[in-house]
Amino acid sequence: MLRKNSRRQFLAQVGAAGAGAMLPASRLIAAFDETRKSKSRVVVACDEALTKGRLNEHRDLLSKLLDAAMQRLTNAPDASGAWRQVFDPGDRVGIKVNTLGLYTQPAVVDAIVNGLKQAGLPDEKIIIWDRFDVELARAGYKLNKSGRGVQCRGTDTEQVGSGYERQIENSGRIGSCFSRIATRQIDVLISVPVLKDHNLAGASLGMKNFFGAIHNPNKYHDHNCDPYITDVVSHRYIRDKWRLTVCDGTRAQYNAGPGRHPGFAWSIGGLIVGTDYVAADAVAADLLDARRKEKGLKTLADDGRPAKHIATTAARGLGEADLSKIDRIEV
Repeated sequence: MLRKNSRRQFLAQVGAAGAGAMLPASRLIAAFDETRKSKSRVVVACDEALTKGRLNEHRDLLSKLLDAAMQRLTNAPDASGAWRQVFDPGDRVGIKVNTLGLYTQPAVVDAIVNGLKQAGLPDEKIIIWDRFDVELARAGYKLNKSGRGVQCRGTDTEQVGSGYERQIENSGRIGSCFSRIATRQIDVLISVPVLKDHNLAGASLGMKNFFGAIHNPNKYHDHNCDPYITDVVSHRYIRDKWRLTVCDGTRAQYNAGPGRHPGFAWSIGGLIVGTDYVAADAVAADLLDARRKEKGLKTLADDGRPAKHIATTAARGLGEADLSKIDRIEV
């Protein structure tokens, strides 16, 4: 891990470079392509200050930390260049949060929105979404369906099923109707899960987050949710649009999830960020297991609920699950 003074220096450099000159688009695209050809990269960006007090008090720090992570992820010379490597101004971006139990913190999503604006996206092309309006509101999100500003809404507004496609889509062993937000209203997905334990799947991370994009996730929890999680994210509505994972570790839970259990609350004080969504989940699951060991608990596998969907997804060629083949960078 970088020393604290090095981290602070890097964050300061990110902030100072925000107004720097823009690189030509061709160079940015070439740099991003080169990064993707190399070893899968996941950035674990932490700051102890985020574990103290209310997260809303640290919004500026959170944005700088995410910018720093994006810079390290892409090798861009400045934060805005990093965001422009991953997103285009014409993208319609859906930020898929998790509002079941321990929820994605709105301050983390605000930091992502700030980054997207650096990439040139107008507010109206950004949608924050999950299953239900009521869950979003309960988690502190301000609903907005006006068509002006950053949008925020659930798939279901009035009744269960109203916001899903009528046509069942088959993918592997699943047969589901996908949210119309995912199918019609966005071109690009960002998964923003919480770093938390799951009593069946082992871990509820970036991939499990997309159980919230189908109408019948209750049917797919046998066998540690495997291969069902893989089947969902293998579908073109998810696989072809998913561009970034930002796992929220500001408020985490290492046991008894996915429902909220304060007795197992934990914070790494930061974020796990990656464009390889399998690698991002692999690193996040490893952090969960390390915490469980620290607390004298069994590993997820020894507890009979391994997060085996991560290896299953890797076996289909959708990303890297082998930790020895993942370039894990700590900021």
